[in-house]
Amino acid sequence: MRFFTITLALIASSFSLHAEPQVQRIATGLDKPVWLTAPEKSSDYLYILEKPGRIKLYDRRKKQIVEKPFLDITDQIKIKMNEQGLLGMAFSPNYAKDKRFYLYYTDLKGDTRVSRFTVKSPSNIVEENLLHIKQPYRNHNGGWIGFGPDGMLYIGTGDGGSANDPKGNGQGYSELGKLLRIDVSTKTKFAIPKDNPYRNTKGQPETVYATGLRNPWRCAWDGDLLYIADVGQNAWEEVNCVTSKELRGANFGWRLREATHQTPRKGVGGPKKSRFIDPIHEIKRKDALSVTGGYVYRGKIKSIQGQYFFADWITNRTWSLHYKDGKVQQHKEWTDVFKDNGKKLSRISSFGQDPQGELYIISHNGQIYKITDSQ
Repeated sequence: MRFFTITLALIASSFSLHAEPQVQRIATGLDKPVWLTAPEKSSDYLYILEKPGRIKLYDRRKKQIVEKPFLDITDQIKIKMNEQGLLGMAFSPNYAKDKRFYLYYTDLKGDTRVSRFTVKSPSNIVEENLLHIKQPYRNHNGGWIGFGPDGMLYIGTGDGGSANDPKGNGQGYSELGKLLRIDVSTKTKFAIPKDNPYRNTKGQPETVYATGLRNPWRCAWDGDLLYIADVGQNAWEEVNCVTSKELRGANFGWRLREATHQTPRKGVGGPKKSRFIDPIHEIKRKDALSVTGGYVYRGKIKSIQGQYFFADWITNRTWSLHYKDGKVQQHKEWTDVFKDNGKKLSRISSFGQDPQGELYIISHNGQIYKITDSQ
């Protein structure tokens, strides 16, 4: 009996060492959640964006959603197409002192707004609009904002919509289909950083930092690297990764290129130009139809340290890859591992990361999942 007990203990120990991480549902009943974030070094709340225009709080100690929203701007948003709404949020790196955060949303006319909000008190949050970008169509609204390692605010915009970028915004002279970069350390409005590549250049807006994007649906900084998941047209989905130095003036190729390929539509695609940056990973449309970018895991689970997690909105598949020394060294699918009561996760609209480096998966159906070590 003693030998049998020891054997079972050894088997259990061996299993725990090799068992894969799982997901744990921490919240449900949300209204089309699309983003999750929190101020640096905080551990009290997670801030969850609901697309119609509310920011809900998840109390990490009580493990429940707070009934009263942190902010409600539903009266400033009118959703006529699925890609519109409250889309992105970024806290100031100095939020503990300046109480500033930034939102990316589409307004009542469907145009893009990037605004600074200052918390004067829990019941008094003041908005200052920084950018207003007119949208020619209702889709491809981008939606990501985040602070880089240089303290600047980066903004990922879509090409303006329709199909095959009919306005030519990806390669054109506008703030659409671009990565923008602004200095928001000013007391009001913002400044153009002195090293922005198109500063004092005729034609291109000075806010533009990189070009050639179609609809970057979620970007993420990991130290000096920026990951950009860009939704494809009809053939390829792609994940880009560049250093902060490579990002300045970068061109990711759209609409001439779809991932590493010439865009197949006649009169749209073109040969690769020397300055174009190829993605580190591409997915054929039979395997993915609308890529959802995530984060590099930097939490406590050793087995997935350094892996970049991402998913697909349509096929409901989830993957990770490990990018090191300029190459993708590992690639793994998690679709059949990350399950909720035996069911695969669906409608993955975004990933979230808390200040401790732990990752969350957001379902547009209303659920939030945390990636956890196996139980």
